[in-house]
Amino acid sequence: MSAFKKILIYAEEYKNKIFLAMFLIFCSVIVGIIPYMITYHIILSFVEKHSVTMSYLLLTAGGVVFCLWLKSYLYLKGLSASHEAAYDTLMGMRQKFAGKMTKLPLGDINEKGTGSYKKNFVDDIESVEVLIAHMVPEGIPYVIVPIIVFGLLFILDWRLALLSMASIPIGAAVVVLMMGNGLKKMGPYYRSAQKMNSNIVEYISGMEVIKIFNRTTNSYEKYVSSVENYKKYTLAWIKESWTYVAIYSAVLPCTILFLLPVGTVLYVNGTLSLSTFVFALLLAMSLGLPLIKLVEFFPTIPQLAYKIEQLEKTFEGEELKVADKGITPGHYDVDFKNVTFAYNQKDVLKNVSFCAKQNTVTAIVGESGSGKSTLAKLLVHFWDVKEGEITIGGVNINHMSFENLMNLISYVSQDTFLFNASIMENIRIGRPEATDEEVMAVAKLAMCHEFIMNTDKGYDTNAGEAGDKLSGGEKQRITIARAILKNAPVIILDEATAFTDSENEDKIQEALNQLVVGKTLIVIAHRLSTIVEADNIIVMDKGNLVMQGSHDELLERSGTYQSLWRSHIKSMNWDINVKGVQNA
Repeated sequence: MSAFKKILIYAEEYKNKIFLAMFLIFCSVIVGIIPYMITYHIILSFVEKHSVTMSYLLLTAGGVVFCLWLKSYLYLKGLSASHEAAYDTLMGMRQKFAGKMTKLPLGDINEKGTGSYKKNFVDDIESVEVLIAHMVPEGIPYVIVPIIVFGLLFILDWRLALLSMASIPIGAAVVVLMMGNGLKKMGPYYRSAQKMNSNIVEYISGMEVIKIFNRTTNSYEKYVSSVENYKKYTLAWIKESWTYVAIYSAVLPCTILFLLPVGTVLYVNGTLSLSTFVFALLLAMSLGLPLIKLVEFFPTIPQLAYKIEQLEKTFEGEELKVADKGITPGHYDVDFKNVTFAYNQKDVLKNVSFCAKQNTVTAIVGESGSGKSTLAKLLVHFWDVKEGEITIGGVNINHMSFENLMNLISYVSQDTFLFNASIMENIRIGRPEATDEEVMAVAKLAMCHEFIMNTDKGYDTNAGEAGDKLSGGEKQRITIARAILKNAPVIILDEATAFTDSENEDKIQEALNQLVVGKTLIVIAHRLSTIVEADNIIVMDKGNLVMQGSHDELLERSGTYQSLWRSHIKSMNWDINVKGVQNA
């Protein structure tokens, strides 16, 4: 129950609404018993007085109708209050979850997968609504009222009380069996749901690649297989549970199952008065709805506990180390000091040390998988280093808040992302208070202005979902414009010109060179020709810094750099032989 207590802690701010909901629903259940009491009075009037006036019938009928209306009114008001508390709590949980994700290492997020976080963020948090909106405000009154009614029955006649309770152990035993079966199936069921979510997200996100390479069959089979697997676990669980549900739904609310036949025998034998027997029957019958409502919540308890446990794993995940000391760097030299970084217990970077000085260009080169992009991501604190430290202006980045660190850095990743908003707003993300004129100015600097003006609505054109209305090169130039607009003292370009054409690459490079005045520019490049003028070039190989220096120095002294340069020159001269095509 500790997980439930934690969830209720999230609802602490709205506890008054929850208490109000409990009170109103409790009153609703009590009012729902009154029509049975009125019915008892009517039966006694017929049996004992043998004559009932029309005014009496109208009055009692009106009382029954009013009670039924009041019962519904109080119940709806109670649910309204509980749902307000529930959705306010869900809002707070989602805000906390989103905040938590910004503090988790990016590697952990990537490893867990988008589908898993979508399930946490949407489905699992949504399930908490059942607990706050229904289980607590409805469940507690549905427990208290039967206790009160059974107490009255024991005062009335202990034999009748026991008879009315006789169906409960049978129904409860069935519920326990169903819950035990559910606990066994719950893990595989939720794992299949998580896998299905991940495959759906992957299938939709990769639709373009799937179509281009005609992999529709294989990809679709993977997607269908996960859906079928989820369907198999769901149907298996439902089929096994349905028999249990049918039994307890028939037996549990039937509180007169033993009371009616045995009570009749007692009445015939003269050991039970008719009025007491009728009163006990009606009281017992009034418990049908509360009991069935109460038991409906029990099978959801292990399901909720499982989902809440998964949420808590994320909420309790190890955060990035941040000890904000409020220190402002006096300059913007970036130092990597004996940095070692491990991912999944395997060292990705090993004892890397270098300095990217302010007002210079530092380039990082190496083969794919050498650790180039990892260096950039460590600088923006996407992960914690295993050993060593990274400083900006002598201040350890772990001693800066994430917000202050991001104010110092403009990071343009090779993985571009645009929001489903106008191009103007996508660029303005770099500095939200920027004017339209400032946005247009940096767009011209990043060679965006011309193609933007050729779109239907210019800067008001919507970029589409994840920027899918623009080409890869266009998206990259917009992200570069965003970084220029931010005007941060440290700029990281992680292969940011990978998808630009050669004509515009020179122009963008010229614009970026103007940016470096007074700033620290770190460039991760795959086209070595773009960084030959860099002040310092860091050569990485399998996580090790093998050498650093200028382009000319490295060509003379570094075999690794020479090999990279030769490969680059070959790729520049590479062309497709279309002779056979022309002859065809």
